[in-house]
Amino acid sequence: MLCWLLAICLAGAAGSAILLSHMAKEFQRAMVEHDYETAGYLVNHPDTNVASAFTKDKTDSDLEAGKQALQGAGYHEDTDSGLIPAVRSYRKRTAVMLGGMLSIVFSSAFLTVWIYIRRQGKVIAEADMVITRFLEGDTDQRIDSEETGDWYSLFHRVNELATILSAQAEHEKQTRVFLQDMISDVSHQLKTPLAALKMYDEIMAQEGADRKTIQEFSRKSMREIRRVEDVVYTLLKIARLDAGTVRMEKADENIEMLLRDVTERFETLAARESKEILLSGDSDAYFYCDALWMSEALGNLVKNALEHTRRGGKVVVSWERTPLLTNIVVEDNGKGIHPEDIHNIFKRFYRSRYSQDTHGIGLGLPLAKSIAEAHQGTISVTSRVGLGSRFVLSFFHPAKE
Repeated sequence: MLCWLLAICLAGAAGSAILLSHMAKEFQRAMVEHDYETAGYLVNHPDTNVASAFTKDKTDSDLEAGKQALQGAGYHEDTDSGLIPAVRSYRKRTAVMLGGMLSIVFSSAFLTVWIYIRRQGKVIAEADMVITRFLEGDTDQRIDSEETGDWYSLFHRVNELATILSAQAEHEKQTRVFLQDMISDVSHQLKTPLAALKMYDEIMAQEGADRKTIQEFSRKSMREIRRVEDVVYTLLKIARLDAGTVRMEKADENIEMLLRDVTERFETLAARESKEILLSGDSDAYFYCDALWMSEALGNLVKNALEHTRRGGKVVVSWERTPLLTNIVVEDNGKGIHPEDIHNIFKRFYRSRYSQDTHGIGLGLPLAKSIAEAHQGTISVTSRVGLGSRFVLSFFHPAKE
């Protein structure tokens, strides 16, 4: 930029020199013509005073007479301007004036450009320092982009890119932590049934002749195998939901029919333990959902309620459709949830020290939560120890896909 400005200055100086030469020639021509007229007037009017020669109007004859007189003495338009003091003085004054004006203009331009370049260099250096810190791991660094201009528009885009990269890095970090926790939890959950299977296999090998012992430990082995299957299949479902690879096949489902299908699976278990499952709600209410996945979520909630309800207890499944929401409630009068567990029950593999007498692997409620979220819904719980728990699934009415 400075080089281009210097070239412009040199071109301006050359143009000024040409302009100065032209102005001097025009001044010399005008002055010589004036002198011709004045001298001619004196020649044609010898008796007049000198003042009249400068103030009276001149004629063409005065101009011709003066031209003949002065050209004969070597005074004409092409005379060297250096020999004419008035022209030389005019040229000098004009050169000083133009040079001073050009110097002021070009100096101001150079100073303005230099300040601008220095300021821009400082801004770019600060941006480079911020980017370097970002690349070194400080992902909170951002370039100041509050002002206007092309550079600041670019810096704003860089900040947007940095935000996206930071979010991706955080997501990858969370994914790594999730995988580590998942692997740790899975290994912990599988360790116990696998150790039991190994032990049962050794016992059956030692007691090969005792048919009764073999049958007993075969039954126990099958129970542990089912436990492993439950862990693997449930984790697979949760992983698919978390990865977003599940496409929900939604349709309008009658809520009562959906819940009857869910509760029928637990009627035998409830009858064996003298527990009751009740349904309550509008039989004409419909809910836009994937029936298969929603049955899985509701089944886990009903199963959880039955497991934590004492013999002779009751589980009530109710629903309500409002202009804005569809709410499905699973409520029991069982043992309730201890206050220290209420914020952890949706964590995977979480097992309360207050509920060690119930079977389960701690994946039912997390799976129900993932299914609810896949339907853009929420799940909440309230509970009082000794009085029971209340799980609420809430779903906004979405536009149909």
